[in-house]
Amino acid sequence: MATGKRRATFFNNVELEVLMHAYGDFLHIFRKKSNTAAAAKERETAWENIASRVNVCNPAGEKRTWQQLKMKYKNIVQTANRKKADARKTGGGPAPPPLTVAEEMALSHNTGRPVAEGIPGGSSSSECTPQDTNSDGAICLVEEPPHATTYLDDEDEETVSAFTDGDPVRPIEVISSYVTDSSLPIHIS
Repeated sequence: MATGKRRATFFNNVELEVLMHAYGDFLHIFRKKSNTAAAAKERETAWENIASRVNVCNPAGEKRTWQQLKMKYKNIVQTANRKKADARKTGGGPAPPPLTVAEEMALSHNTGRPVAEGIPGGSSSSECTPQDTNSDGAICLVEEPPHATTYLDDEDEETVSAFTDGDPVRPIEVISSYVTDSSLPIHIS
């Protein structure tokens, strides 16, 4: 059952620190919005440069591939984000473990990027306020649209249109009960 591959050794603190600093040096490459083959090659070259920096500082002589380092960086960011989210939870219990130096550096690389925030001023389980309900007492998260007004055209009793103030004119609906000539087409939108 042995495949000949052995498990890589754990990353030491020096390797992690060099990884994070080197990633910061190439951050401008990783943040580019381009999705071309040339940009992908540039990112791969950046990871290879990071790998060479990390491999120089490794006292055990373990050589890391750029793919291993890329995965390690992503795992560090994921762990840091999970710890940060756990720290925001309430409900008692033990405090989450503190962020490591590498995790703090990974989060600092992501400053200024979009972040999903919670509901301002409460949560979905908070009590409803009068501002959250409509006149019937039903919970309403958005404003109700203005009520439609029906207008009867004086020239043609067969045509009834419904539109709302400020809305563009909607298609005309011909009501079949007003039609006396069966040869006229009926258009219902």
